[in-house]
Amino acid sequence: MKIKQFLFTLMLASMLLCSLSSPAMALVNYEAGQLELNGVLLLQDAQNPDVYYYIPQAPRVSTRKDGGLELSVVKFIDPQGETSGGLLHMLVTFTLPPDELESLREALKKEKPKATLQGPVALRQEDEGSFTIISGTLSDKGFTRSLISSGRAPVTPGSKAAVAATLTPHGATLLWESMSRPTSDVSVALRTYYEAALPSFRARIHADVSTVYTHFSSVFNKQESYTKRQVREVVDELVRTGDITVEVLDRLPEDTANQAMQSLVDMITGKLTDIIFDTKTGFTAIPEKEKAVEKGQLKGRQKKGWMAQLFTGSGNQKYVTDNQFVIKDRKDINRAVFSINLTRRSVIKVPVDTAGNISGLYEAFKDDTEMFRVVNLADPAFQKRDVYFRIDGDYSGAFESIMNFAGVSVKKSYVDHADATGELIFTREDIRQGNMNKSWRYARLGQKDDNWLDYDYRMTWSIKGQHQIRQPEAEGEWLHSSDPIITLAPPLQRLDMEIDADRFLFEDAAIRSASLEVRYRVFGKTQSQRLSVMRSTDAESVSSAVLFHDPNSRVEYQVNWYPARDKPIMGDWQQLEESYLVLMPPI
Repeated sequence: MKIKQFLFTLMLASMLLCSLSSPAMALVNYEAGQLELNGVLLLQDAQNPDVYYYIPQAPRVSTRKDGGLELSVVKFIDPQGETSGGLLHMLVTFTLPPDELESLREALKKEKPKATLQGPVALRQEDEGSFTIISGTLSDKGFTRSLISSGRAPVTPGSKAAVAATLTPHGATLLWESMSRPTSDVSVALRTYYEAALPSFRARIHADVSTVYTHFSSVFNKQESYTKRQVREVVDELVRTGDITVEVLDRLPEDTANQAMQSLVDMITGKLTDIIFDTKTGFTAIPEKEKAVEKGQLKGRQKKGWMAQLFTGSGNQKYVTDNQFVIKDRKDINRAVFSINLTRRSVIKVPVDTAGNISGLYEAFKDDTEMFRVVNLADPAFQKRDVYFRIDGDYSGAFESIMNFAGVSVKKSYVDHADATGELIFTREDIRQGNMNKSWRYARLGQKDDNWLDYDYRMTWSIKGQHQIRQPEAEGEWLHSSDPIITLAPPLQRLDMEIDADRFLFEDAAIRSASLEVRYRVFGKTQSQRLSVMRSTDAESVSSAVLFHDPNSRVEYQVNWYPARDKPIMGDWQQLEESYLVLMPPI
């Protein structure tokens, strides 16, 4: 039972060791097995010494499938022939090109015929900012209008990092000039790390134990009609020799993981000691001793019967004369040898800091217009136009009273290209903040005649109450224009009213107050609104109001009078003929 428990303990210990020290896939050794071939560092796999991984020397401009570099440098020239700016766009990778990779495999075969090159080391990054651009031209705000970078290093196989910058005239000139030098003004720096295995705990447990049990029996009998006690001599010898060795060969002053390994060594050693020196069930258990009763005795050499034992006791029984000599020799040997090796490896982060310069590309690819190109902005293919849309200021008040938002859809049609479309939205908050103008840009795309100035647009007005008005109303119709600016106004008519009342007449007629209500139609729906309440005690006699109603629709008003002592006098609805209205109390 003890042995089974020990074997079960060893099995659990093995599982625990696997969980503590099993390396991840593609984990490399920290120091063991390093090689440097063709200027490239090779690292040995932590599991298989014949498998290697490489670390590229520096980042480089990535290559397309057709062999071309993914780099574009554009310099813009204005109509006067002066540099007016530039553009840089490139994709960066951190790997070896196919030809260098094949050369590295051949060099590894010569150095180690059994070794194979698996691929790049698995690199990792902890946070953003592990990919940076080092450049005086691209980092100085006086030379660069904008710089956009992906920010993350291309550490996984096949991944790429992107860099894009727009340059000022001076920045474009300096960058173009530096590209023709052995060392350009653009370098790419990477900061990453890989994980490596480092032994931090090694221990060996060895036990050699043997148990020898010897039983020797000697019986000599001589009977001559007299009683003699049987002679027996039993020699028992137990020899136990044990040797247990526990060695901690290497241990770094690390963390609680090493303490857990030390506890595991102590547990296994204790279990092994119990098994070895347990004299009942262990390897040193004493076998059952040989009983002193001999079988196969000569005839006449009998024990006392039960009747004789009843009267004479257990004395010796007389034997007939005979000679009997019995020799027995028995040996039981148990031997066990244990040897357990315990190893724990720590996984550490090894930093990788490297940089590559984008140099020598202009001399090699200056005739490749896909990579280096000078663009004349006077070329119709590169002209662009901004069209402005403005909300009519007279209708800004409509956004507070009846309007939710206004939307503009814009379309530019081309003969040889797909249509360009866009949308502009004017919200109530835009109007409150004074954002009455918005623009939309489209490209000329090489159109030769004046028709490139033509474009189409349509309006959508969202009215409170989930009602929308479109201009034009039919779906699919557009308004056509070539103007650089369009003033937008909803299909409503603005009415500015002034209401005047003599407060002295209020006192003479004993009128305490009066109210003015109007009734009009907005997008075909009748609305009523109380515009003003006038009191005899008001200091001002004139008030104003703004109405938005359907064009050419009827506007009506009603005045209700409230005497100081009598019942209210309700007026009739009347058509509003003029925007200036004078109210007179009833007589």
